[in-house]
Amino acid sequence: MDCVFSEYVKFVNDYLMNYYRKMLDSKYEKGLVEPFVSKYIDVRYYGRSELKDISFTKKIDRELKEVFKQQLREFPKRNETIKNIFALFSYVLFIDGITQFKDINSLLKTMFKDENITLEYTDDIRIAVTEITKNYIKKKIEFFKLFESAEFYLKGKRIADNLYFIDLGHRCELPELYSKNAIERAYNSDVVLENRTYLALVMLSSKILSEVISLKFSNNYVLNFPGSLFKKPKKIIKFTKLLNDDLLKERINLRIKYKDYKEFKRTVNEIIKEGYSISLELDDTYVTDFDNLFLFSNIFVSKEAPYYDTIINNKDAIKTNVVTM
Repeated sequence: MDCVFSEYVKFVNDYLMNYYRKMLDSKYEKGLVEPFVSKYIDVRYYGRSELKDISFTKKIDRELKEVFKQQLREFPKRNETIKNIFALFSYVLFIDGITQFKDINSLLKTMFKDENITLEYTDDIRIAVTEITKNYIKKKIEFFKLFESAEFYLKGKRIADNLYFIDLGHRCELPELYSKNAIERAYNSDVVLENRTYLALVMLSSKILSEVISLKFSNNYVLNFPGSLFKKPKKIIKFTKLLNDDLLKERINLRIKYKDYKEFKRTVNEIIKEGYSISLELDDTYVTDFDNLFLFSNIFVSKEAPYYDTIINNKDAIKTNVVTM
C-alpha cells in the first residue's frame, strides 16, 4: 500500500485540475490554474500559512488572493481567465467540505448562474462538471470506508500537550482453548507485532487525514516500532513508505528502544535523515551520553531509571523534548 495521505491529496489535486479543465473549456491553461491548486492544497491539507488568528476560509482566501495578484502580474493578457479561476475557488470551499452546503445540485446551479464568473457554459460542460463533482464527493466517502474495521481500533493515551501514544486494540473472539498468557505471547511475537504496527500505521494515517479535513493540525502521535524490523530491510522500506508524506513524517513518531538504536544506528540515522520522526525510549542499556539525542523528536525516560535525574536536569543540553514514562 502507498501512503494514504499522499494518495488522497493526489485525488483532490486531480479533481481540481479536472474541475477547472471542464469549467474553463477552451480557455483552460495549466500554467494559470496549477499555482492556485498548489497553494490551496498547501494551506488546506498541510496547514502551510503564516497567517494567524483568522478563520480558515479567510486564510485560504488571502493566500489565494496573493496567487491571484502574482498571476495577473505574470499574465496580464489572461486577466479575465485568472479572475474566473479565483472566483471559482469560492465554490471549491463548499465542494471540498470546508464550508457546508445543503444540496450539491443547488450549489452547482448557483455556480453556473454566478454573474461574477464570466464563463459561458454549454449543456455538455454543465453535465460534465456535475458528474465529476458528484463522483468526487462519492469517492471521498468510499475512501474512508476502506479503513473501517469491526475487529481493530486505535487506542490513544495523552502523554503531553498535543502528543498521544497510539496502540492497536482488537475485538477479536479468541478460542478459550488457549490461556491468556499464551494469547499474550502470540499477540506480542515479532511477526504479530510487525503486522499490528503496519495496520496501526494505515489506520493512524487515515485518522490524521480525517483530522486535517476537519481543520485540526495540532495533534502528534507516537507508535512503537518493533526492533525486529531493523533486521528486515525490505520491510523497513514497506513500512516507511506508508508515511512518505511531509505531514505524516512530522505528525507520526516511531518509538524505538535505545538498544535497537545502538545496534542499528546507521539505519535509524538514515531514516531520520529522510525526514521521518523517530522517538527514542531509553532502556537499561543506556549510559549517560547526550550525543545524538538531539536527532530524536522525543526522548522517553522512566522515573525509575537510575539516570532519570541526570536526563531531567540536562534537558537544555539534550535539546529535544523529554517525556517521562
